[in-house]
This record gives sequence, C-alpha cells and structure tokens, in this order.
Amino acid sequence: MKPQKADSYRRLQIETADPATLILMLFDRAIVLLDKAKNEILEKQYEEKGYTLTKANEIIAELSGSLDMEKGGKIASSLLRLYSFVMRQIIDADINLNTKAIDNARRVVSELRESWVSIKDNPDIEMQNSENTALKVDLSG
Repeated sequence: MKPQKADSYRRLQIETADPATLILMLFDRAIVLLDKAKNEILEKQYEEKGYTLTKANEIIAELSGSLDMEKGGKIASSLLRLYSFVMRQIIDADINLNTKAIDNARRVVSELRESWVSIKDNPDIEMQNSENTALKVDLSG
C-alpha cells in the first residue's frame, strides 16, 4: 500500500471508529512508541528517543484530558492518577534515560488497554458518544 493510501486509510479508521476503539488505538500507539523509545535509549539514539517519548506523552495527555471528572467519578479519578503516573515515568525515562521507567509506563498502559478491551467487548456496557479526541493526536510515525 502506498504511503498516501495508508494515511487515508488510517484517517478513515479514526474518523469512523467508536469511542472505545479510538481509545484502544491510542493505547496501541502509546505501547508502540514506548517500545521504540526503549530501543532508542539502548541504541543511544537520544534525539529520536526524545521525539518518540514526546509523542507517547502527548497520547497519554490526550487520554487524561478527555476524562469527564464529573460523570466519571472515582473511575475517572483513578484513571487520572494512572495517566499522571505514566506521564511522570515517560518524563523520567526521557531525562534520565531510564528504561525501567519505560517498562513501568508500558505495563500500566498495557493493563489499561486490556481493561478497555473488556469494556468494549462487554455487550452490557454502552459507551457514551463523545467528541473524537483522538483526532487531536497524530497516530502516525
């Protein structure tokens, strides 16, 4: 598939996805970026690592910013704390070249992703339609 067609296909996927799928796409991209950043640290590609971790942090910040604290109650508060932890780990990894911090962030993001899979696959849970916040984050590169 040509890059332009792949970009168009990805944009169509994002524009037509339901909220739970968008969240899963964000988690998936964050995991890919965290893995990439860890390899970049190990290969001493520090400039690339900075770019990659910045993108990962933007995704987590977008997830955090999309929380509805009023309607979400304790769950939203817990997610906010987890997202804050992940962002701190990403910053630690960036500043201190700390691959353990990347492992910590990746573990939390992976666990959150699995929770969302369970929610998405549960027919008894109906997701509220909300503004597509994923369009504010670049899921490419």
